[in-house]
Parts: sequence; structure tokens; C-alpha cells
Amino acid sequence: MYKAIFLDIDDTVFNFKKCSESALKETFSTLNLEYNKDVFESFSAIDERLWKEQKEELLTVADVLDIRFAELSETLGLDYDSNLAKEYFGKILGEQFIMEPGIEEVLKKISANHKIYAASNGVLTMQENRLQLSGLKRYFTDLYVSDDIGSAKPNISFFTESMKRAELKPSEILMIGDSLVSDIAGASNAEIASVWYNPYGLENGTDIKADYEIKNLHELAGILNS
Repeated sequence: MYKAIFLDIDDTVFNFKKCSESALKETFSTLNLEYNKDVFESFSAIDERLWKEQKEELLTVADVLDIRFAELSETLGLDYDSNLAKEYFGKILGEQFIMEPGIEEVLKKISANHKIYAASNGVLTMQENRLQLSGLKRYFTDLYVSDDIGSAKPNISFFTESMKRAELKPSEILMIGDSLVSDIAGASNAEIASVWYNPYGLENGTDIKADYEIKNLHELAGILNS
């Protein structure tokens, strides 16, 4: 039925919370700043709010990357160079690849009969490096990342440009991701079928509806074979 998979990266392939916590801790160490649990809690709150605004198309991905360490500095009352912190964090995060449970086995299985394309908001070089270091890049036909595509999910331009590059029609694609607003709504607007990856059993308090919902990535095989 489907020829190809568009697969989100953060919180679908890699566990973004664990990766970012590790990167933030190392960033603070590099800057000779004291790190504790409150630092990551503050960062997470800022990061989640900014990414929510990005998904609502109130901010660009570049805005999120530029703003969050400046806000963190103000929130924590710390005096550091926010641009330098951004640079260190980006570099270190690009080396983090803590995977979601079962992802490698699932990719190996579904790549036998389907082309897999990364569909991610972020920085192409970072996502490519993480996939390479993790050994997962071999399962991907190509990587579509917002800074290279020229627009970000959920904007329909992200999907139309990605489909153009892949030479695919909407009916030939299944989009898989953890974000209702970014992945599922974006795919729906582009008339692409979608799978909401919801490992924590979160309530869907929106009017956004995925075609499928899974808690475990191993469930993908059943959907693709149905």
C-alpha cells in the first residue's frame, strides 16, 4: 500500500529528552558552570514552550535555537555567552544518539520493503551525524530536515518539497511521528496518512486525528502489512 515512510527523528528515532539532558550537562561543564536538576527542568520548560510556538508557526526553527539559551541565562540568573552556549550545545547534541526502544530492529525490518526518509525539524548536519554515529543512517534513503528543505513541519511546504525530492505522491507515503501538531497535522494538510507514536499513552486533547496510533514502534510492521 505504502511505498515510503516519512519518519520524524526526535522523540521517534532518538529520545530527545535524554539526549538533550546529556548534552546540556556537558555544555555546562564546558562553560565551567554548575549543573543541577533545576537547570534541566528550566531548560525543558523553555525548550518545550519555544518548540510549541514553532509548531504553531509563531517562531522559526532558527528562532528557537537562538532564543533558548538567552532565556535560560535570564531564568537562572547566570552570566554566560548565550551564543557560545548554543554553539557548544548544538555540537554536543549532534553526538547524542540515545535511541527509542526497538527502533533499530524496526528500521531493519521495514527498510526491506519500504524506502525510509527522515522528516525532521532541525539542522541537517546534526541529524545526519547522529544517524551516522548510531549506525541507523544505512536504513534511510534520504534525509529531509527543515534547514535544508527551507520550511518546517507542520507547514505544507515542508511536505510538498520533500515529496518532490522523493518523487512520491501523498498516497504513497506514511508519516510517523510523536507530535500531533507538527507531524500529524502537517501530514494531514498534505493529504498524507499518519501514525501517531504515543509511547506514554498521552490523551489527545486536540481535534487532530492520526490514521493510526501506536505505543510501541514494533506495531508499525502490522500497519504496513495490513
